[in-house]
Amino acid sequence: MGLGVTWLDVALALACMTVGAGWLWLLAGRRGPLPAAASHAAMGLGMAAMFVPAADPVPAPLWVAVFVVSGSWFGAEVLRAGTLLGTAGGHVAGAAAMLFMLLGGHDHAAAAGGPVDPGHAHHAAAGGGSGGLLVTLAALVLAAWFVADLVRIATHRTVPEPAAPVAEGAVAVAVTARATGVELPVVGHVVMNAAMLVMLLGMV
Repeated sequence: MGLGVTWLDVALALACMTVGAGWLWLLAGRRGPLPAAASHAAMGLGMAAMFVPAADPVPAPLWVAVFVVSGSWFGAEVLRAGTLLGTAGGHVAGAAAMLFMLLGGHDHAAAAGGPVDPGHAHHAAAGGGSGGLLVTLAALVLAAWFVADLVRIATHRTVPEPAAPVAEGAVAVAVTARATGVELPVVGHVVMNAAMLVMLLGMV
């Protein structure tokens, strides 16, 4: 495809966009905690924008502001809970990964500045030398978090029924997992973790 975007990029962008739209539907219907739904929706739409940056109408500083707010909100919850292993910790990790990809290695500005470099620049690590090594290490640490989260989901023995009806036909399907009292649609969660891994490992 043109502009350095592959079919995999498009497929992942569509998957992330669908996840984000599903969370927006839940947000509009006030199903589940609103900050969590808003955070998931932002991550889904933000990831879609990064996979196909030329189609992203949102300025990079606005995306940065969104994930700074999200990370700060859930960071406060992590401090109150005293652990990163709960649902709030997952949101902090997600916001940190989004900020890292926006600021540390993902060429988001290519959408506004012209065609994406044919060398898949929107997945490339920033700089070389020690800077490039730091980007690589950070990408691997974040990727390890999402791998661990996928393992947690795969080994979760009980999957309770959803506490409220969900969007028919949306990625937020009726198979849900409960983590510290918050309902998280499993399919959307897995899709986003996998997309994060693709993006992060592409920066290594």
